[in-house]
Amino acid sequence: MPCSPLCRSLPFAALVLAALGIARPAIANVVPHHDHVAVVIMENKSYDEVRGLPYTASLIANGGTCTNSFAVVHPSQPNYFAIWSGYTQGVSNDNCPAPGSPFSAENLGHACEAAGLTWRAYSENLPSAGATGCSYDGTASTGLYTRKHDPWTYFSNLNHQNERPYSDLALDIAANTVPNLIFIIPNNCHNTHNSSTAGCALPDGDTWLANNLPAVMAALGPDGVLILTWDEDDSSASNHILTVFSGPRVAPGSLVTRHVDHYTVCRTISDLLGLPSFGLSVGETPISEIWTKPTAATRPAWGGLKLLYR
Repeated sequence: MPCSPLCRSLPFAALVLAALGIARPAIANVVPHHDHVAVVIMENKSYDEVRGLPYTASLIANGGTCTNSFAVVHPSQPNYFAIWSGYTQGVSNDNCPAPGSPFSAENLGHACEAAGLTWRAYSENLPSAGATGCSYDGTASTGLYTRKHDPWTYFSNLNHQNERPYSDLALDIAANTVPNLIFIIPNNCHNTHNSSTAGCALPDGDTWLANNLPAVMAALGPDGVLILTWDEDDSSASNHILTVFSGPRVAPGSLVTRHVDHYTVCRTISDLLGLPSFGLSVGETPISEIWTKPTAATRPAWGGLKLLYR
């Protein structure tokens, strides 16, 4: 039968979906609850330096991107405190131990424990659970493991046995015991902190992500999301960094164009897991622009489909 004028004037696939009562994915304006959240933090690169890297670009295409995302300060250490505890804790340098520590302020680890949720931080080149050395394979500034990237080690109100060597992540994935909240800290080669060293450049860091993140995202399941972000830029772009959300409930290609920073991310993590917000994250608007809205199933409108062929 010939197609009707309506069929010829509009995209045919859209008409079929409408006739069958199948709606296109809509964006929700709330932060949906998630069972698992994984956060991966890379180092010292600007938004424009990393967004075109092949694997990172694939996450952008298939996830939600904050195009106006910023670190809160330089150097590294206070940015990690900002993500973890919604505040820099007054730290303004990379000193180890962090000035003023140990801290008893609220943080994501303590909040998880208080709510009966599980968390673990997996750090490359950390030799054993709960280890507190400033580094184990170089200086406290440029060794492969540096404590300045592990803010949880400086808090007195959480279980330090949740601070694990990175190799434990594969064991937890294999045992199907992935925590509700995961922080992944690549070493200072794989996070491109030491990018002037052979094998630690931007393409090498992107390859590390490509080799490691797919298994993590699979383990997070249908109600899981991965957040990839950078701690700060290289002082070339006013601290403009890339932050990407990837998961089954993230609308592919969605964008957050408003200003967000590490406090916003901290607030969003709290909302995703149903935790109370704290610190300066309390005043932040969580990232709600990227989530798909579930649509109720409807019975096929066969009469509507028939109309297309009249």
